[in-house]
Order: sequence, then C-alpha cells, then structure tokens
Amino acid sequence: MDKIFGALIALLVAVPAAAADDPETVYGKLHRATLAGSVEEVLSYATAGRRKEMASLAGKEDVVRMMALSLPKAYSVTKNDTSADGRKAHLELRGVHDSGGPSRGNAEFVREKGAWKVDEWSWSVLAQAQAPMKDAAQPEPAKAPAGTATTAETVSTVPVDAPTLRKTSAEAAPCVIKPVMSDADLRRCGANPPKYDN
Repeated sequence: MDKIFGALIALLVAVPAAAADDPETVYGKLHRATLAGSVEEVLSYATAGRRKEMASLAGKEDVVRMMALSLPKAYSVTKNDTSADGRKAHLELRGVHDSGGPSRGNAEFVREKGAWKVDEWSWSVLAQAQAPMKDAAQPEPAKAPAGTATTAETVSTVPVDAPTLRKTSAEAAPCVIKPVMSDADLRRCGANPPKYDN
C-alpha cells in the first residue's frame, strides 16, 4: 500500500512538471497580457528579479501601457533556442506594427522552479531598405558616346528582413520607454497622441 501511495505522489508531482508551458507559449501569454494592460498577469510571467524590480516602480500600469504601444498585434516566432542544460531559452520574433511597420522582437527566458519565466524582452522597428551608397573609390563607368547603342544597366537590390510598409528616415530614433514622454517619443513607440485645440 505504501508503494502505491508513493507512486501516486510521484505521479502527481511529475504531471505538473511535464505540463509546464514552453517558452513560445509563455511569451504568447505575456504578449496578450501586455496588450490587455494586465499588470499582475504580466508580472506572473516575469522572473523573480524582474518582478522585484517592477514591484518598487511607481506607475506600473503606465509602464505596461507604454510597453503595449511598442508591440505588434500579431507576431511569429522565427527562432527558438534552448541552452544545452535546458535552463535558458531565446526567442526571436517578427511582426508588423500598426504604425511603425515591420518590427523585430527578442525574448530571453530562464527556468525558475521548473517553469519558464521571461527575463528580458524587447521590440524594435526594423530599418527600412535604402539604396546602397556609391563607393568613392570606385570610378564612374564610362559613358558611351552619343548615337551608340548601350546595354541595360543591372540594378542591384538590397535585401530586407521584412516587407517595407512605409518610409522612415534613416535618423529615426528607436522607441525608448521613459517616465515622461513627448508627443514625438510617443509616436516613435507607435502611439498616436491626441491633438487638442486651444
């Protein structure tokens, strides 16, 4: 009887460990919680260190709201790596932000008490493709004299990570979440601040 009881206990302990969510699932829950503005749920997917860091922060709701502004509504996982010892994982993500165009995300995970927890995560708008700059060291090709036949010039293309949806300047600053943000800061993070008539 003791052996059966011991086997049942071992089985009950093993089942929750086996049913623990993988990093992709945990990130999906974190992403949805952030978009919904659920501070407590966001914190439940974070590592103990990140929860402690956020606990002392005033205005957690505003921080989560600002984080949500930098997220695309939908995304895909392009890379999922787990360390050889199974204690750390890394996800690379892609999405299209409503106002910022194509974006890339990264998430770092740590296994705590058998469950995957998010330690760090970020999203940034991808740089748009631009024509390559001419190298000053390369001479200009010789032009054919007028009246002679010329061959079609080959146009080189610049590979991009995602489709270009809108033009942005090369000097565009990345989204940085700050306690106090200007309208320009909010726009860089994908927000559309209201305009007031005076």
